[in-house]
Amino acid sequence: MKDKKKNIFGTDGIRGRVGEYPMTVDFTMRLASAIASTLTPDGGTVAIGKDTRVSGYMFESALESAFVGFGLKVVLLGPLPSPAISHYVRTTESDFGIVISASHNSYEYNGIKIINQNGEKLDQQQEALIEKKIADEPVTKKADNIGKAYRSTDSRDKYKSLLTSVFLDEMKPLEGLKIVIDASNGAAYKIGPQTLLELGAEVIPIACSPNGYNINKNCGSTDPETIKNTVAATKSDIGIALDGDADRILIIDENAKIVNGDEILYILAKANLDNPKFNCKVVGTILSNIGLENCLNEINVDLHRSDVGDKNVFKMMKSIDSNIGGEASGHIIHQDYSPTGDGLLIALLVLKESIKLKLPISKLLKDLKLVHQTNINLEIEDAGIQNNTLESIASKATEKLEDGRVIIRESGTEPLIRILIESDNKEKSMEVIEFIKEEI
Repeated sequence: MKDKKKNIFGTDGIRGRVGEYPMTVDFTMRLASAIASTLTPDGGTVAIGKDTRVSGYMFESALESAFVGFGLKVVLLGPLPSPAISHYVRTTESDFGIVISASHNSYEYNGIKIINQNGEKLDQQQEALIEKKIADEPVTKKADNIGKAYRSTDSRDKYKSLLTSVFLDEMKPLEGLKIVIDASNGAAYKIGPQTLLELGAEVIPIACSPNGYNINKNCGSTDPETIKNTVAATKSDIGIALDGDADRILIIDENAKIVNGDEILYILAKANLDNPKFNCKVVGTILSNIGLENCLNEINVDLHRSDVGDKNVFKMMKSIDSNIGGEASGHIIHQDYSPTGDGLLIALLVLKESIKLKLPISKLLKDLKLVHQTNINLEIEDAGIQNNTLESIASKATEKLEDGRVIIRESGTEPLIRILIESDNKEKSMEVIEFIKEEI
């Protein structure tokens, strides 16, 4: 496993248990100073937003102090979805942004994501430059050179304008629809239901009452049982399940069936066939279902695969000029609107297609046939397992599977080994799972 003290940046920014390296106050202040000296050495403006976990107050204060000490203007956005923070940064004079969130993790964790001036996550080269300066003490300038902090008054309105632009300012486009939204007691707890109501929907909110400790607890895109049951019980048209910072989504169709990221990519690809900006290239990851690839090919759309992580997806999207990409886990990017995953935005785009075609969500997927996937997570301590060892085990497992594929990788956000088995032969899949467990 990776040495955490040498690699503070993971798949999605910096993340860890609160009170343990690197998620401590002293580290956060050194990090802020390192970020400022790398991105804005001559001063500038940073926007800071967060999700609803209790430790967000602590990290917000630490970042604010260090940035002000360095001489920056700090704009505090408060609890706000990650994509809303990205949108704020790229539509204002902010030089960069900070998202305080551990995404889908429980409240014991927190994290820090850095967003550049274009609303995009930092590339690895920039992260490496910041990492070199982490050991330095935070900079505190003289009193006449320090910065100031302000509370934003318009960040939510800016984000709502982005969301409603999906319908070209049409009045009440969701009228007549019953929608369940599960905000995971996270950053979208208020703006999610509010936006849907303003667009005319009948809204049933669940997990929209954060208390600092219940973020992602038995709710949201990582635990969709409650929203599935709610959609069925209320006979709703759709369920929208977000994660803690609302950059990830699962959709629940009118039959209470989960629609995952691969299925959402298929809906968006078909919806954009007449879009002149769409070059018939969609970016998925190595974990994207082979069935998605086959069905996209049938409509003359190519699937390109990146490494896991929405940052890697976006990098490939830029390299091949694709405007649609994402992961099966629900990080979906539509570049016509935003350079980052946005759960609420993607939900509205799917609803727009449903309304346009006058079809329920399930019927948007009638031509998509996915291969069965089994996902297993193995908790493992620091055992020094190398990537080539995991690849070797995966290769042997794929041979045993005979008809399918196996991917084994180390998680970039948690101390886990993640296993994907793709095969319609469930009996063989179970045999291969036992083989992998023995090998690891």
